[in-house]
Amino acid sequence: MDTISKMQEEVTQNTELHHYILETFGLQSKKKRVRKKLFKQVISQEKVLKKVVKEFKQTDQEQTIPTKQQAESTFSFDKLPITTLLKIGKEFFKEEESVRFYYNKNKEPFYKNKEMLIACISTNYAGAPADIQKKS
Repeated sequence: MDTISKMQEEVTQNTELHHYILETFGLQSKKKRVRKKLFKQVISQEKVLKKVVKEFKQTDQEQTIPTKQQAESTFSFDKLPITTLLKIGKEFFKEEESVRFYYNKNKEPFYKNKEMLIACISTNYAGAPADIQKKS
């Protein structure tokens, strides 16, 4: 019983665990009321709470132990949202066509082409000087 109350307390205080729970259950709503309702349901169900906390701790441990491939690879832009990619692109690579024409319907090959935008930013980031890489 004591461990369950500790888990409940951990869920209420740990923001990373909050994000993990939202991601696990596929909740995309930004409404505070809906999020609180989901957390309340997770906390009230012992089996689900134990499972979620256990999975979170396992994934957290896997992420903290870097492999050789992760240590050698550069930053991955694949998982970033479009708005963030465009902000990075407009800040550092504003002359690139895939950044300039992302929302331009008249420029068909660039219009909402996320793969091209990611490829453009990745290649320019890899070739950028170290000071620009640190800023982004």
